[in-house]
Amino acid sequence: MRRSSILSLVVSTALGVVIVADGGGDWTGFGTWGLVACALVYLVAGLLRAEVRRTRVLWAQVAGVVGFGAVAGVAMLVDPEVGRYLVAAGWLAHAGWDLAHFRANLVVPTWYALACAVVDAFVGVSLAW
Repeated sequence: MRRSSILSLVVSTALGVVIVADGGGDWTGFGTWGLVACALVYLVAGLLRAEVRRTRVLWAQVAGVVGFGAVAGVAMLVDPEVGRYLVAAGWLAHAGWDLAHFRANLVVPTWYALACAVVDAFVGVSLAW
């Protein structure tokens, strides 16, 4: 594993702990719309880095933003307790999305994808807990 990946893993783990300890997992605030913001980062970063030149990659990123946005929107419409678990599932799914990007080495740098996966997993587990 490259040094930058190890460093990002350490830093993101610390960040995830701080977010959870600070109550950042409040699904009505950061929890819900942070999910959409994280998906949007991949689309914007991919466009800026010219990593989404292939139409298939671009559509996958757009689908991610729409999909995670739909999860957030539905979570706001259902019972708050159900919404919390729905957002937790969204964050855990986004951790999987991050790992897919890490493995493919596309769209964002691998260190970013790994760091994001750790933070997303922390937030998802804290919401489900």
